[in-house]
Amino acid sequence: MVQMESESKGIETGKKSSGIQERLGKLGNDIDLLAKKTGDEASKLAKSINAEIKSLSEEMKSIDVKDEVKSITGRVDKLIDTTGESAKKLASDIKTDVKKLVDRFESSISKKK
Repeated sequence: MVQMESESKGIETGKKSSGIQERLGKLGNDIDLLAKKTGDEASKLAKSINAEIKSLSEEMKSIDVKDEVKSITGRVDKLIDTTGESAKKLASDIKTDVKKLVDRFESSISKKK
């Protein structure tokens, strides 16, 4: 009985993790797209990206990510007005930090198992 319970928790954690991975992939694509957009399109996309990052952070209640989220969303806002190679570099940096955030979350989940 106890083994089944822990297996079911492991499956739930796995599902949560794979859902986060899917969202992370979409987020990465959106960040790349934002690096190529300007004006109103960029503003709308940035709002969507920031909302998704904040949503992910709310799922990560088990760890304190407030400062990281603030840093990432600030750079997403900066990406709206950045173009060319600078935009590509900033987008890459943002994606790296989002990935680190998710990795940190996943490692905190695996420690709880």
